[in-house]
Amino acid sequence: MDCDRLMSWLVQQRLFVVIYRALAEAFASEHASRLAAMHAAERNIEERRDALKQLYRQRRQQTITRELLDVVSGFEAVSKADRPM
Repeated sequence: MDCDRLMSWLVQQRLFVVIYRALAEAFASEHASRLAAMHAAERNIEERRDALKQLYRQRRQQTITRELLDVVSGFEAVSKADRPM
Protein backbone atom coordinates (compact mmCIF):
# COMPACT_ATOMS: atom_id res chain seq x y z
CA MET A 1 0.00 0.00 0.00
CA ASP A 2 1.19 3.48 -0.82
CA CYS A 3 2.52 5.37 2.18
CA ASP A 4 0.58 8.56 1.35
CA ARG A 5 -2.63 6.61 0.92
CA LEU A 6 -2.12 4.81 4.21
CA MET A 7 -1.40 8.08 6.00
CA SER A 8 -4.54 9.64 4.51
CA TRP A 9 -6.64 6.68 5.65
CA LEU A 10 -5.17 6.82 9.18
CA VAL A 11 -5.86 10.56 9.42
CA GLN A 12 -9.44 10.02 8.27
CA GLN A 13 -9.94 7.27 10.84
CA ARG A 14 -8.44 9.40 13.60
CA LEU A 15 -10.64 12.33 12.62
CA PHE A 16 -13.69 10.05 12.64
CA VAL A 17 -12.83 8.78 16.15
CA VAL A 18 -12.26 12.30 17.48
CA ILE A 19 -15.55 13.58 16.05
CA TYR A 20 -17.44 10.49 17.21
CA ARG A 21 -16.03 10.84 20.75
CA ALA A 22 -16.94 14.55 20.86
CA LEU A 23 -20.50 13.78 19.75
CA ALA A 24 -20.82 10.95 22.25
CA GLU A 25 -19.63 13.20 25.08
CA ALA A 26 -22.05 15.94 23.97
CA PHE A 27 -24.96 13.49 24.00
CA ALA A 28 -23.91 12.12 27.38
CA SER A 29 -23.66 15.64 28.78
CA GLU A 30 -27.09 16.55 27.42
CA HIS A 31 -28.68 13.43 28.87
CA ALA A 32 -26.97 14.01 32.22
CA SER A 33 -28.31 17.55 32.40
CA ARG A 34 -31.80 16.36 31.47
CA LEU A 35 -31.61 13.65 34.11
CA ALA A 36 -30.52 16.21 36.72
CA ALA A 37 -33.41 18.49 35.73
CA MET A 38 -35.86 15.61 36.02
CA HIS A 39 -34.52 14.69 39.46
CA ALA A 40 -34.88 18.31 40.57
CA ALA A 41 -38.43 18.43 39.23
CA GLU A 42 -39.26 15.17 41.00
CA ARG A 43 -37.88 16.54 44.27
CA ASN A 44 -39.95 19.71 43.85
CA ILE A 45 -43.07 17.65 43.18
CA GLU A 46 -42.46 15.54 46.28
CA GLU A 47 -41.89 18.63 48.42
CA ARG A 48 -45.05 20.25 47.06
CA ARG A 49 -47.03 17.03 47.64
CA ASP A 50 -45.79 16.84 51.24
CA ALA A 51 -46.71 20.49 51.82
CA LEU A 52 -50.19 19.93 50.39
CA LYS A 53 -50.67 16.80 52.52
CA GLN A 54 -49.67 18.77 55.61
CA LEU A 55 -52.06 21.58 54.69
CA TYR A 56 -54.87 19.06 54.11
CA ARG A 57 -54.26 17.42 57.49
CA GLN A 58 -54.18 20.80 59.21
CA ARG A 59 -57.44 21.93 57.60
CA ARG A 60 -59.07 18.58 58.35
CA GLN A 61 -58.01 18.83 61.98
CA GLN A 62 -59.39 22.38 62.18
CA THR A 63 -62.71 21.19 60.76
CA ILE A 64 -62.91 18.30 63.22
CA THR A 65 -62.06 20.62 66.12
CA ARG A 66 -64.68 23.14 65.02
CA GLU A 67 -67.34 20.41 64.72
CA LEU A 68 -66.47 19.02 68.15
CA LEU A 69 -66.70 22.48 69.68
CA ASP A 70 -70.11 22.92 68.05
CA VAL A 71 -71.27 19.61 69.48
CA VAL A 72 -69.93 20.41 72.97
CA SER A 73 -71.40 23.92 72.99
CA GLY A 74 -74.74 22.56 71.78
CA PHE A 75 -74.70 19.94 74.51
CA GLU A 76 -73.90 22.58 77.13
CA ALA A 77 -76.69 24.82 75.84
CA VAL A 78 -79.18 21.94 76.01
CA SER A 79 -77.92 20.93 79.47
CA LYS A 80 -78.34 24.48 80.78
CA ALA A 81 -81.84 24.69 79.29
CA ASP A 82 -82.85 21.44 81.05
CA ARG A 83 -81.65 22.69 84.49
CA PRO A 84 -84.08 24.57 86.67
CA MET A 85 -82.97 28.09 87.46
